[in-house]
Amino acid sequence: MSRVTQVSRFFMPTLKRAPLDAVAASHQLLVRAGFIRQLGAGLYTYLPLGRRTLAKIERILREEMHAAGAEEFLPPSLHPAELWRSSGRWDEIDQTMFRLHDRRDGEYCLAMTHEEVFAAIARADLHSYRQLPQRWFQIGPKFRDEPRPRAGLLRVREFLMKDAYSFDLDLSGLDESFATMRAAYERIYTRCGLHALAAEAFNGAMGGKESIEFLVETPVGEDTAVHCPVCGYTANVDIARSHIPSLGDDAGGHVETFATPGVLRIGVGRRGLAANAVEWKRRDSREVEMVPVSELCERWVSVFEK
Repeated sequence: MSRVTQVSRFFMPTLKRAPLDAVAASHQLLVRAGFIRQLGAGLYTYLPLGRRTLAKIERILREEMHAAGAEEFLPPSLHPAELWRSSGRWDEIDQTMFRLHDRRDGEYCLAMTHEEVFAAIARADLHSYRQLPQRWFQIGPKFRDEPRPRAGLLRVREFLMKDAYSFDLDLSGLDESFATMRAAYERIYTRCGLHALAAEAFNGAMGGKESIEFLVETPVGEDTAVHCPVCGYTANVDIARSHIPSLGDDAGGHVETFATPGVLRIGVGRRGLAANAVEWKRRDSREVEMVPVSELCERWVSVFEK
């Protein structure tokens, strides 16, 4: 049931001007409208308006996760180092992870993700294939020691994040869970009023053989993606692949095989073609010459006898 609050009693401190360090439009508006206040570099307090907005987003997330057959957990944000060492990621992850010691000199970290926690639960409590598949999710704080927090809430050191995990009987079951979650995310973005493109992405520290990230176009974005409006192919520019149409040889003409002793490479020059003239010897010791293709970039390179 919704609660009605009088505007005169609602805490909503607004500002006429944005802070000097607020560059992104979203950052400026959130501060001026009284949604957030900065506590430190990459650290923000959500004021009542901001907290209400987060609650609405969390409600959408929970509804769509439940519709996808996922159950909610509430794991801790403080993890023992042994948990991360067991997966091998304690030493793989760089200084982005916050690490600390307790009074007994025990090693811990602040959660930047929760794969290790959910894997430990599954290892201890899933005893039979009859319990599969399982789909779990959680919404909670994450911590990352960003070298340069910026753009307001887009690059911070502490933030709320929803994680979802599936445990499946086989690869076909994994593919089904992946497709189910992808469809759920598409509905989430639609309900939030965002036009998000599903793009192939680099797996990064999370690992895995396949990754899809959802991208929303923004002038302050830090990633670049390629998108084909015809076929719909979308991928992060770091892993994008192009398709070169195959070219068939023209019918006719006699093809001869030439020996190339001592020729290790042909230099690549203008328009991706070989630009250096090279002398080849035929099997009958007569010499032939390849015409420099700097003069023939738009037509077949011809080979003729001296």
